[in-house]
Amino acid sequence: MNNKEIINNFIAGEYEQIFCEKCAMTFLTNVYEFDEKHVLLEKRSYGLEYYCGAIHAEHLKKVPDIHRVGILTEDDKIVEAPSQEIIYSGHETDLRFIYIMEKLKHLDEDDSAYFDRCVKDLDWKNDADRQKIIEGVSKRYDPELGQDIAKLYNFYTKYKDVLAWDLHGDNLMKRLETDEIVILDPYTRNC
Repeated sequence: MNNKEIINNFIAGEYEQIFCEKCAMTFLTNVYEFDEKHVLLEKRSYGLEYYCGAIHAEHLKKVPDIHRVGILTEDDKIVEAPSQEIIYSGHETDLRFIYIMEKLKHLDEDDSAYFDRCVKDLDWKNDADRQKIIEGVSKRYDPELGQDIAKLYNFYTKYKDVLAWDLHGDNLMKRLETDEIVILDPYTRNC
């Protein structure tokens, strides 16, 4: 199925919405069933666009399989992607970004609490404390995960006037089959 077919099916209401309170509260995202291994995300902000920008710019590895399928207006008209200048302008959007993403599961309470304690306020820490936190994540979980969090922070510093740091325990999830931890949606708009 190509992107246009997926978008047209989405407009026709052919995908059943999944009601996940964590996803709604954490990501401000509507989630829909797609197939056994994937979901559709409907995001009414640039948050995932910022993240996808970081994935490509920083060559991140601990990321879900995700790609944009299309963009809709409120009245279901398909539109072209806004320019990078518009996305990073600091203004919010009234567009609906539709993505297909691999199905993931939320972290257990202990892992979620750990990330809340250490990475949630990374932007308020000094460089030495940030480095200790990255080392702690690398040691406890995975060196690549620690490196990716450091790279995400680096990307954040480049766009501080537009981005707000929003990485916490609910923004890390696990792959269904391997339990590998991946990062999801670590930024929001700097209001």
